[in-house]
Amino acid sequence: MRTLLRYARLGLVLLTVMLASALITMRLAIHGREIAVPKLVGLTPLEAERVAVGNGLLLQVESRFYSADTAEGRIMSQVPQAGTTVRRGWRVRVAESLGPQRVIIPSVVGQSTRAAELNLQRRGLEIGTVAVAHIPEMPADQVVAQSPPPNASGVASPKINLLITP
Repeated sequence: MRTLLRYARLGLVLLTVMLASALITMRLAIHGREIAVPKLVGLTPLEAERVAVGNGLLLQVESRFYSADTAEGRIMSQVPQAGTTVRRGWRVRVAESLGPQRVIIPSVVGQSTRAAELNLQRRGLEIGTVAVAHIPEMPADQVVAQSPPPNASGVASPKINLLITP
């Protein structure tokens, strides 16, 4: 009887050690590769890349915006936010500041799509969304409308959206 009780206690101790080991192993496997996202806002993209890679993260400059508050060439926002816990190898998306808006938005209405594209590129602007509208009285491949409008100020992005005829 004593021998049976002794084996039962030994089995219970072994079971407890096994469960504790499994719990610790699972915790390390699940949470061991996690890291807090560093603050990248205010850094240059090169500095942010170094910090991100140093922490085992990937950096992606997703967009560029005009900003009167953030100096040109600095990171103005990031996703996920600083302090968020993520896995190593996670991609941190950032937006870079272009500084305050210095370019005047030209009028490209009435121009061909190619002429509008060249006109915008020459001024350092990009074509954003292009929508097509079937308007019978308008010639083909012509810009019908644009957003933001000509001479707009306080524009957030250097992208101009166009409405064209097919």
